[in-house]
Amino acid sequence: MEEIKKSYISLVRLHHPDKKVQQQSHCSDMANSEMFIKIDRAWKILSDPKSRAQYDAMWHERSLVQDLPIQEMVDFKEFNLDEKLYTYPCRCGSLYVLTDVESQFHFDIVCCGTCSLTIKVIYSD
Repeated sequence: MEEIKKSYISLVRLHHPDKKVQQQSHCSDMANSEMFIKIDRAWKILSDPKSRAQYDAMWHERSLVQDLPIQEMVDFKEFNLDEKLYTYPCRCGSLYVLTDVESQFHFDIVCCGTCSLTIKVIYSD
């Protein structure tokens, strides 16, 4: 955990928007802000034992899944929130389902629970 903390501090110093030189271009500034947000999100997950365990379990599960053909790319904003579950209609009539935790970890490959169709979720932070 100490190694992760050291890496986090080093990356924050490098990418924090308040620490950047004022002469950078707007595009470079935006890229640093996006990188800082990703670094901060990773730290919040990895520094909390419960979140880290959930993330590790999901990562392990995902690594066991075979490569499936992607039927469609869907923006996360198109999902409907229903009692801590995010759903998107499948063309078979069933639903693609993401849990709240899966959405927080930006789980991007979702299989239909009824048929063999698979979508890729696009998260635009």
